Amino acid sequence: RSRHVQVRKCAAKLLLSLMEKTGVTKLAGTAARAGRLIHMAVKLMQDKDTRHYGCEMIQMLMTHQKRNRLLEQSVSTRDL
Repeated sequence: RSRHVQVRKCAAKLLLSLMEKTGVTKLAGTAARAGRLIHMAVKLMQDKDTRHYGCEMIQMLMTHQKRNRLLEQSVSTRDL
């Protein structure tokens, strides 16, 4: 939520590296955490300065083997 571009870029880069090192399964273990992770990735993807990092996160989430379960748990059926 910072107004500073460098802060947003650094936070996005750190979150992406955390996803790569830890893995989507551990990071999005519960429905609440999966929902927050998806929501944050979408917000980063919508920002022109952090779009690259958001796209990488969404790609990691979409190629994950349990993506359907994560989406069903974290996103309402109306939004799906």
